[in-house]
Amino acid sequence: MKSALFPSALVTILAAVLLLTIGAVRAETEAELLGRIEDYLNGIASLHANFMQVNHDGSISEGTLALQRPGLMRLDYQPPVMVRIVSNGGWITYFDLELGQISQAPLNGTHAELLVRGNIRFGADFRVVALKHEAGAVKLTVARDDSSSEGNLTLIFSDGPLALRQWSVIDAQGLTTQVTLFDTRFGVTFDPAIFEAPAPFPESDR
Repeated sequence: MKSALFPSALVTILAAVLLLTIGAVRAETEAELLGRIEDYLNGIASLHANFMQVNHDGSISEGTLALQRPGLMRLDYQPPVMVRIVSNGGWITYFDLELGQISQAPLNGTHAELLVRGNIRFGADFRVVALKHEAGAVKLTVARDDSSSEGNLTLIFSDGPLALRQWSVIDAQGLTTQVTLFDTRFGVTFDPAIFEAPAPFPESDR
């Protein structure tokens, strides 16, 4: 009786140990993957890319992206969308080129801040909501704080090597905007003038 029970008990113990080991490896792998994403993003000094944007209503916009860390970003939309968006490191300025109007908001507090900040560390200002790694792709969703009321940002990377391909933003109203990058070039030198924007309006004028 004892000899019959012993192999069964041993198999049960080994299976439990294997499950615990797999769980530990999975947790470690996710931590390493998150660190690899941080290193990748922090290693981007500048980039230029074409983009396609799918808006919440299904409409599609195209344009070019210029990004220089820390703080600087510019999106130029192609006609018929007559829009330019510029981050000068402190403020985001939205230019309506058709109407000749601008609107402004502080960069701090926006999802765009994550893309241009000088040192990216997840878990502090940006809480990790989800991290998935499957089929050669990595999908990371972050939110600015413990509340989901401000929406979230999802970054999608190809892997092998790691490369940012797409991001999507869910805003406070629950509307989703998706941006896909094409023809990305790194280490591009930009004229600093392209990131210039008017001084912020007085608060009473915004």
